[in-house]
Amino acid sequence: MKKISVLILLALTFNLTPANAVDTLPQPFFNYLSSKYLANPGIILLDGSSKEIVYESGSTILRSPASVLKLTSATAVAMTLDSTTVFTTSLYKTEKKGVFVILGDDDPWMTSNAKYRDANKRAYTPTLIKEAFASDKKLKRITLLYDGINGSDIYYAKKALGRRASVVYKALDKNTDPKSLITEKLVEIKSPQLSKMIKFALLYSDNVLTQRLAMVATARSGYPDNKTGLNDMMNDKLFAMGINTTGLHLEDGSGLSGANRISAVTLSQLLLKIRSEPRLKMVYDALPTSGESGTLIGRFHATAPQAVGLVKAKTGSTRHTVSLAGFATSGEKEYVFVVIADHVGRTKRSQNAARSAIDRMLGTITKPSTPVLATSSITPNLITFNP
Repeated sequence: MKKISVLILLALTFNLTPANAVDTLPQPFFNYLSSKYLANPGIILLDGSSKEIVYESGSTILRSPASVLKLTSATAVAMTLDSTTVFTTSLYKTEKKGVFVILGDDDPWMTSNAKYRDANKRAYTPTLIKEAFASDKKLKRITLLYDGINGSDIYYAKKALGRRASVVYKALDKNTDPKSLITEKLVEIKSPQLSKMIKFALLYSDNVLTQRLAMVATARSGYPDNKTGLNDMMNDKLFAMGINTTGLHLEDGSGLSGANRISAVTLSQLLLKIRSEPRLKMVYDALPTSGESGTLIGRFHATAPQAVGLVKAKTGSTRHTVSLAGFATSGEKEYVFVVIADHVGRTKRSQNAARSAIDRMLGTITKPSTPVLATSSITPNLITFNP
């Protein structure tokens, strides 16, 4: 009775009729799902076209989702800002010698980590500070006023420059109009477009970048710039999209906190929106592909080679959670799936075994789409084929 009740609840949630999973899915699917390493995960599988529930188990239970939570952050910022949005950070002189102003609009792409700068061509905060010294070779000490730049970037810029530069850092007073201070612009740094940042964040599961994108969405939507504002913003935005947010709670936007809570049902409804809402196409396009890109590049080859290239999904992994949520191609059908195994062992072996079980399970339902046969048109002396 409990199983039937849950399916009825889900059917009401989706306004759908529950399907008989045993008649639909192959037995190996259930064999891999029952792996001891998954430890009774929350799972839901939907027909992407009809939105029919193909299978579910524990999908309404609130769980710690790990990095699949990044789907909510990417969605929030994509629904807040245009895909072509670019963030700008500029360094200005003032009328006072040795006093400079950095003005930005909270560029999520900015970093003070040289490793990230070199590997990913990120905007580098110390570059701005060095330009201040370069503007006057006689300067030995400067005062740097700043606004619209992440406090952690200022902190790490201090560490990056060390003793090589004598700088006094001061956050600009909120009651001060920056335009009353600045004179000449010395240098300007622009971020990539928002769509490219979302792609990077999801493809490589970048925690810092995703958190910053989430906080940009929070502030730009008029909420307090803190975790309470983030949680309220996310609940409101998803609810406004028609997504069931029951029990949704965010401590961060990256999925790192074990106190984050979301159900597989909520994530599955979000995935349906990601697939159908034009403004969220950049989120769908950013997802890693099984065995081919991002955090999925090393998966499926050994576990389910038949599924390589047929799964687009966000991965997740923390101390006790292994998760995967996205889309799986099965011939002409596309499944929407969410798996959150939040009682996985802490060892690397246990986590790898859980990933393997998920990959193999998906491998039982994936298959390439049927190629569309070319049609021909015949002329007296030429045969042509329409692509």
